[in-house]
Order: sequence, then structure tokens, then C-alpha cells
Amino acid sequence: MSAVVVAGPAPPSRKRRPVGKVVVFVLLLAGGLVFASVFVYAALSAVKPADEVLASPMRWLPTQWLWGNFTLPFEQAPFARYYLNSTVVGVAVTLLNVVTCTLAGYSFSKFAYRGRNLLFFVVLATLMVPLEVIYVPLYALVFDLGWVNSFAGLIVPSATSAFGIFLMRQSIDGLPDELLEAARIDGAGELRILWNVVAPMMASPMAALALFIFMTNWDSHLWPLLVGNDEEHRTLPVGLAAMQANNLGSGGIPMMMAAALLALLPTLLLFLVLQRKFVEGITMTAGIK
Repeated sequence: MSAVVVAGPAPPSRKRRPVGKVVVFVLLLAGGLVFASVFVYAALSAVKPADEVLASPMRWLPTQWLWGNFTLPFEQAPFARYYLNSTVVGVAVTLLNVVTCTLAGYSFSKFAYRGRNLLFFVVLATLMVPLEVIYVPLYALVFDLGWVNSFAGLIVPSATSAFGIFLMRQSIDGLPDELLEAARIDGAGELRILWNVVAPMMASPMAALALFIFMTNWDSHLWPLLVGNDEEHRTLPVGLAAMQANNLGSGGIPMMMAAALLALLPTLLLFLVLQRKFVEGITMTAGIK
């Protein structure tokens, strides 16, 4: 008696997968070209004569390449001072966030104490509060401390972030507790464990956090406008807004485009340097293997 073989359902065709990938690639390429075209046009406008910026029909390439437009921001305003202020504030805030968020994330992840989950919930709840809501009481506090028009007022209120604490807590959760217990048995203190064991393994999430914080702080406008509105403490976004008010009309567009490109360089270079670590840190936090 011969056995009867029942054929199962046919496996799904794999020919559709390459087609789907091609469609996704084409859509992403088209979107990337659209965004890149805006950046390229801005870069070309920075070296155009003023009368060609808004010319009709639009010209992509200038008839005369005016590289001297990149020196105009430094001649019209203390642009170098704005750059220095943004660099000092951005680096300081980034370092403080990496330290404080790593410490808090390590505490929430690897220590058991009463009220830990409730406290972490309160930290996450602050993410739902718009920053504009707390600016009035925060400004009153900074004013009482005498930190208006000072680097302390620009740096200290941004020294930590709920997002950074969440990011580091989720990342440190992936570390095995046995590794930390072995370090404790060897006599290492908690700070030494954090520095020698946790920090080297958290290099990618820390790089991702540093990139997020630096870009957010570098582009911040409202808070620096409130507490650092004098020339000595004015940051790039505030300085660019003041320069734009003095360069209304098409005549000031090339200079403003050049200033905007110069302001973009630090974040662009930082992203290119930390791109790999940034992707690794995000995937590690998400638990993607």
C-alpha cells in the first residue's frame, strides 16, 4: 500500500521581495535628493551675487563665485564670539548630560531601592511637559540666582535630561548583573565599576546621547534668548536672528546663507564622526540584535 503524500501550501514567492526593496530604495533616493537639493541650493546661494539669488527664472550656478560672502558675517557682527559661546555652552551641556544621565541610568537600572520605579516614572512624565511651560518659573529662579547674561544660566538648567536618563537606563539594562557582581567581589567600588566596566561597554549609547544633546543645544534659540541676550553671551541662533533682522531683503540673503552654513558645520562634522556609534547606540537601546 503506497503512502499518500499531502502537499502543503506553496511557499510564498520570493520574487516580490526584490521588487519591494527596489521600490523602497527609489522612494528613499527620491526623498534624499529632494532634501539634498535644498542644501545644495542654499550652499550655492551663499556664493552668488545678491541680484541672482531671487532671479527669475531660477539659476542654480552663479555667474560669479563670491567666496568672500563667508567673511561678511564676521565683518558685520561679532560672529566669532557667537561661535565661541555656542561651542562652550554646547560642549559643557553635552559633557554634563553624559555624566549625569549615565549616573542616573546606572542607578535606575542596577540598584534596588524603595520608590525607584515611581521616581523613574516621574522622570519619564516630565517628557510630556513642554519646555515653554517651565520657562517662566525657571527664568525666575535663574534671575534670583543672578545667572541672567551668564554662562551658568545657559549651561546649568540643561545639565541633564529625562530623555538621556531613559536612554542610558535602557542601555545599561542589557548589561549582565553577574559582570557587576564579579567586580564587586574583586573589591571594586561603584564608581570604579561605572568607570572601568559600564562606561566602556556603553560607549555607543553615550555617543548617541552626546550627539542628540549637542544638536539640540546647538540649535536652541528661546532659552539663550531669554538668559543670554547681550553681545557677550549671545549664541549662534540668537546671533543669526539678530543678523537677519539687519539684513532684510534679497541683498542680505547670500551673507545669511553663508552664516547659516558656517553654523551648520559643527553638527554636521560631529554626526559624520559619530554616525556609526550613533546607529549602534540606538539599536542597542532598542534591543535590536
